[in-house]
Parts: sequence; structure tokens; C-alpha cells
Amino acid sequence: MTRLLFVTALAVSLSSCARQNGSQSHPSKSTESNNGDGTARQKQGLVTIGKTEQDAAHIVLGTIQEQKVAQTVTAPGKLVANEDRTWRVGAIAPGKIDEVLAKVGDFVRAGQVLARIHSHDVHEARAAYREATVELDRARSAVAYAKQRRDRAKRLLELKAGSRQDLESAENGLVDAEAAVSTAIAEVRKERIHLTDVLHVPVEAVSDTEPKAQQPTDTEDIPVYAPAPAVVFERKATVGSVVGAGDVLFSLTDTSSLWMIAAANETDLSALRPGQRAEIRVRAYAGKLFPGRILKLGEELDPATRTLEVRILVPNLQGLLKPEMYASAAIQQPGRRAAIFLPDSAIQDIDGMPAVFVQRTGTQFEARSIQTGQHANGETEISEGVHPGEVVVLKGAFLLKSELLKRRIQED
Repeated sequence: MTRLLFVTALAVSLSSCARQNGSQSHPSKSTESNNGDGTARQKQGLVTIGKTEQDAAHIVLGTIQEQKVAQTVTAPGKLVANEDRTWRVGAIAPGKIDEVLAKVGDFVRAGQVLARIHSHDVHEARAAYREATVELDRARSAVAYAKQRRDRAKRLLELKAGSRQDLESAENGLVDAEAAVSTAIAEVRKERIHLTDVLHVPVEAVSDTEPKAQQPTDTEDIPVYAPAPAVVFERKATVGSVVGAGDVLFSLTDTSSLWMIAAANETDLSALRPGQRAEIRVRAYAGKLFPGRILKLGEELDPATRTLEVRILVPNLQGLLKPEMYASAAIQQPGRRAAIFLPDSAIQDIDGMPAVFVQRTGTQFEARSIQTGQHANGETEISEGVHPGEVVVLKGAFLLKSELLKRRIQED
């Protein structure tokens, strides 16, 4: 093999002389050899570049070294809304929507009014409240009368003009009247809570004597409130539409955290458990890692793909991640393994395959195909093609690629 590479390099440097002599000598563009561990590798070609040219091109060389990295299980999936931080806000009473104040994509605060519903339930609730207050007044009047009756029966008994039975009857009547007041107070409280805490409307309507132009409209309409700070993801409410109690009008989601629904291979299940940390990657932010944590493992395998659903909580305080993004999770395992990482600037695409330039001599470099693995922080794992101790081009590899392609064109 050494002889073959020497002949190849010599043929490149003396190609013009070879043409004049009528002979053809082309270096091999794809030659396979076996490395020390039996793995086949493809040689893309050799490039010779002098020391002066290397310095001018700012070519930086580096010796490959293994490093210890965490063992991981990789699972693809996508981001979805965090169901624990998602609210489907519905109508609490039937009626007609008078006003819609929120649109899809709006960020709303807790307690912010999303819409208003005109409902007959407001008038019925106020009527029930007024009836309860009237009943309370009646019960209180009955207590006052029962007290007078008891006091009179007591005086008559003292004057020996009445019987003890009359006094006991009057006292029992007072107890019943006071119990009726307690019941009436509870009914008034219930109707008030229904108006103020459930329907969220004032206890009393606007006075009929007040000019209509000055009457606030929110005293007759039921407001629909946002339950928490969130983003409006869906809006079904439209002005003029009639809704029933329980109809969903808005869907809100707090995007400060998302879920990733990952599909883990059946063979990896023994290595997974709730609470494990994960690193999330998405296409939109290549090289950026987002931390995550496994919340729950699914209960059954998908019969078609033989994978298990894994739910991962992903913080999203900066709002960079969006639901429905495709993602990949690297779930960390105990222990570490040896790996080779090279900067992205060292990797070039040659003939549709990733390759690096390995230094053969001081001025000669071999373009060698590689297999890549994980990618993070501007570095890519090299799983096949190079070995520790070899010297590769870390910066300036594009110049060598250009020189290689130029010489190929000249030879063709």
C-alpha cells in the first residue's frame, strides 16, 4: 500500500510529463483498505501542499485524542404542549358571546378577560339572590316577633297569669325562627358566591334610572377569565355565536416548559427510568443543547414500531422551543465511554460523504471518509475512519478540498 500511495503522489506531480510521453497515470479516487481493527475505510485521494502554502493558508494541525464522554440512549420525537400547564377555558353558563378580547398567539395574564357572554343565568341568579335576601328579612322579622312572644309569655308566667306550657311554646318558636335566619343567611351567601365567584358579575344590576350610555356593559355579561399567564393557542369564540355551558372557547398553554414525546427502542428500555436527565436537540438550533428530565415511561409498546413512548419535561424559559418541533433526546446513562471528537471545521463533504484530511508526511495529506455520530458545541463525534494518534487538519481543510478537486479536474 505504501508503494501504491507513493506512485499515486508521483503520478500527480508528474502528470504533465506523463501526457507528453503518451502514457496515462491517474491516482485512485476510491481505494479501500483494512485498518488495524478490521474496519474498511475509503481513501478519497492525496493532496500535496508545501509548508509555505500551509502557513499562508493558516492550516492548523492537531493530534487525535480520545476523551471520555457520558453514555447515552438516543430517542427521536417531537415537542408538544405541557398538558400540566395547558388550560381549556369554557363557558360557565349558556348564552351569546357579546365580545372577544383575545386572539391566537396573544400572551394573556392571569385574570385577564378573554371574552364576555350575555346569559339569562345572570338575571336568574340575581332574582334568586333578591328572593334569598327577602326571605332573610322575613326570617329576621319572625325572630323579633318570637322574642316578643317569649318575653310576654315569661311576664305572664311571673304574674301567674300564664302557663309554663305557653312559655315553653314561645321559646321553641324563637329557636325555630333563629334557625330559619341561619338557613336564610346561608342561602343569601350561596347566591352571592354564585354571582360574584362563579358568574363573576356584580350582585346588583345597573339602576334603570341611570342613563344607558353611562351604564357599564360588564354588569350584565359573564366574563371569561384567563386562569394563568399563558399563550392563546386556540380560539373558538366568535362574537354573536351561541354557546352552551361547558363549551370550550379558548385553549391556553404556558410555554415556559414543554413536553417531548420520544420513541425509545425496545432494546433500550432497561436503561430508562423516570428522573433521568436528557439533552434535547432540535433542527432549528443546530449544536444547541436543551436540558430535559424524564417524567414518565409509557405503559405499552407501539406494535408497529416496537418503541415505547417516553415523556420528557423540557424547560423553555427563553421561548426558543415551539410545540410540534421535531427533536432528538440523548438520555444520559451511568458510566462513560471513549470517543473521538473533531471541530466542525475539520470535516468536509467530498463526493457526498464526510471526510477529514489526515497528514501522511509533512506536505502530504490523505482525504479519508469518516462516520459521524453525536454533534454538540461545534464538535462532531467521529465513530469510524480515524484513530487516536493520527494528525488531522483542524482548520484550513477547505483549501485542501479545493486543491484536491482542482487536481481531479485537471487529471480528467
